[in-house]
Amino acid sequence: MDGVPFSCCNINSPRPCIQQQVTNNSAHYNYEHQTEELNLWMKGCRQALLEYYTDIVQSIGLTVLITWLFELSVLTGVRYLQTSLENVLRQGDPDSESDGWLLENSFMETARINLNIIKSLGKNNHIDTAKNGDPNIDIPSTSKAHYGPDNVPPNTTKEAC
Repeated sequence: MDGVPFSCCNINSPRPCIQQQVTNNSAHYNYEHQTEELNLWMKGCRQALLEYYTDIVQSIGLTVLITWLFELSVLTGVRYLQTSLENVLRQGDPDSESDGWLLENSFMETARINLNIIKSLGKNNHIDTAKNGDPNIDIPSTSKAHYGPDNVPPNTTKEAC
């Protein structure tokens, strides 16, 4: 086929769009299909869409990066403010100067402390069954039965309906 759809026509072209017999130079007045770039788009729809959406994604990525850097700088400033205010409270003099810091200890020590805190979070849900074998009873069993606050055994008689 020696034709293209109308969507391939360049709307900025000063001449009418040539859709039929695109490679036949004698079919059209003053036309050379190998050098004429104003009539048809030189890149296909797929390439044009890829470039368009790549530009959009890059601008969104840049916006997200700038926003993230801004949030990081605000977080850093708030941490300095928090630690300096805590230091003022420790000193007891609100008019005194105090230093702020990001990490109270070294980075590795802070990471180790936080990792231990995270590990201990899961240990709170463990049940200690070593004493009696029953996790619901904390009192060691004795020969005397304990039924409740009144120490009255439950009603074991069955009533007929």
